[in-house]
Amino acid sequence: MQFQLLFSNGEYVNLAIDDNPIGLAYQKIYKHLSRVPIPFKPWDNPYYFKHCSQAELTRDLKTFASRVSVEIDESKCLAQDSEYLNYLHKIYEEGYNGDPAWLDFHEHIHLCDSYQPDIMSLILDYREKSGLLEQKMNPDWFDLVTTKIKAGDVYVAWAELGKTPWSYWQTLEPNDIKRICELAKPWLILRPKIYIALEDMDVLGKGSIEEFYSWWSQYRSEWEKYHNISNWTLEKMTGVLKFGTTVDYKKISDNLLNKHYPVKINCVN
Repeated sequence: MQFQLLFSNGEYVNLAIDDNPIGLAYQKIYKHLSRVPIPFKPWDNPYYFKHCSQAELTRDLKTFASRVSVEIDESKCLAQDSEYLNYLHKIYEEGYNGDPAWLDFHEHIHLCDSYQPDIMSLILDYREKSGLLEQKMNPDWFDLVTTKIKAGDVYVAWAELGKTPWSYWQTLEPNDIKRICELAKPWLILRPKIYIALEDMDVLGKGSIEEFYSWWSQYRSEWEKYHNISNWTLEKMTGVLKFGTTVDYKKISDNLLNKHYPVKINCVN
């Protein structure tokens, strides 16, 4: 099925959505969302993070934190203090009440955090506007997970309230099984938050896989039991599900570099 991604300057690119199980789910989702403007944020643009200094990201975090009455220690943010950023994340967990201002605050915590992935993909996120279209993940879908992405791929990735076990370990969260079960989440929900790759990537992540599995072996069994799942591998934590493609990814890059942003997805047929 064909869709068109429209930009603010009137240009568009074609998206071909597959007929695989994930693609069929998104065909239905975007038939509904074609009526809804994309609530695009500047930081959904992959070039935003690449061209922002830590000082600018910290300034923006302070701005968005003030809107939910949270005070920020700028020095700790500038130093990318993992313990402090984890503390801010816990404030978000406990304070989120559905107000979109909390989402902006949360997203800027991640922008300031040192584990922010260097992924060159356009993010299309309808945020709270797409809640009714979310659905539970089908365990069979994980057979399609891959960490290899080609430029032009349309895909969906993990996006839960919390962290993957991999990012939990990377950001030096407490070695406490209660906290691990509380914050580290498997992929539970298929959300209408998608990505379009602008370059080839391997999203397995940076860091020592051997060191991670050594740490994870202490907690994996109890964590999987808590979440009623099994065999939760690093590939499942970091991998993506592809469901479409576009040949116009360079056109997308050009529009983003010129700050022409996505405004809508139309169903063509």
